[in-house]
Amino acid sequence: MVHHDCSVPLLPFAPRPFADELLSSWIYRLAAANHVRLSTLFPELPAMSRYRLNCDPGQEIIARLAAMSRLPQSALQSLLLPNQFPNLSLLTFLQIPKRPAVLGDENSSEYFPLPLCIDCAAEEEPCHRGLYWQAEAGLLTTLLCPRHGTQVGHSCPRCVRGQLTVIWNHACLIVRCLRCAWRPPRPPNGKLAPTDHSGPLHLLFRLQCDIAVTLRDQAPSHFWCGPITAVQFLRVVDDLYWLLRTPGISARAGKKFTFTQDFTWTSWYRPSRTLFTRTQHWPFSAWDSYSKAEVLVAIAATILGNRAFAMLGRRPYYLKPTAKYPWDWILPLLRKASAQEFMRRVTEWPPAMRLPVTSATGERARKGSGQF
Repeated sequence: MVHHDCSVPLLPFAPRPFADELLSSWIYRLAAANHVRLSTLFPELPAMSRYRLNCDPGQEIIARLAAMSRLPQSALQSLLLPNQFPNLSLLTFLQIPKRPAVLGDENSSEYFPLPLCIDCAAEEEPCHRGLYWQAEAGLLTTLLCPRHGTQVGHSCPRCVRGQLTVIWNHACLIVRCLRCAWRPPRPPNGKLAPTDHSGPLHLLFRLQCDIAVTLRDQAPSHFWCGPITAVQFLRVVDDLYWLLRTPGISARAGKKFTFTQDFTWTSWYRPSRTLFTRTQHWPFSAWDSYSKAEVLVAIAATILGNRAFAMLGRRPYYLKPTAKYPWDWILPLLRKASAQEFMRRVTEWPPAMRLPVTSATGERARKGSGQF
């Protein structure tokens, strides 16, 4: 039996959450269904802005929303990312700081902080199936639409400057632009085919999909290194993020830091500053999408080694790749303390991924360049 707080007003309409829905998505559908402003329904929403989609708003807010919508609190608790992704804590860089360095823009969060895939909006509206955002949208590693592989955005694709908003129409959610009244175009034949990407976007898409799968404690695809458990895969991803963020490799290599600068992994953006300079003082949750894409594709390419060049269709800016690439040039760049810490982490990797690292380390020792 559900008990309601008499001090909390009941809303006339309460759409039921989908089992795989992001909590922020359900809150937007709840506000749209009742034609109320988000600032009235949920004043705390700026704390769950686009920088903090995967945060827990707290038990008090969950209880208030459950009472307003006549739902059991457990139904809303199940939408929180730690409950949908039991392995979330294994990726340390996905954790949100208690006091985030960047707060959301209250004006934008009032309307539409959720990442929009135009293809999804175009498919759902004509069918009146109800647009909603799956839990993957709340992961900071999800930069492309999980269904179509297309880039997601927050502004109107027609006028660019327009602010997108959500509207309740015929018992479902639709998207419009407040400036030019843009609406998603109807797809040809009523259906869109998934986008076939190549190059950096392809690697990014495959990595973000396997991160989502392994965060649900399911084994990733064999694409990376053959059979591997979810925990092993996430450990490798987390360790490589740590490695690519160490000052020893990124600061000392400067503009020749192959994985983030001269070997430009993404085609969207060419910043004037290196990734390390742009992001060194900020948590991953506060990075712009281009910087996130840059380091995620770098992680993917590091895992693949020489296989990455066939996927990307290009060679590195400097140094001819060897069988031990990229470890034969990464390891000498590390400071002693960082190298020792990295080798400690590598001992926990699966053998197929540990072998190239240890092989490069052994060759360096044989050449008399010293050990870590």
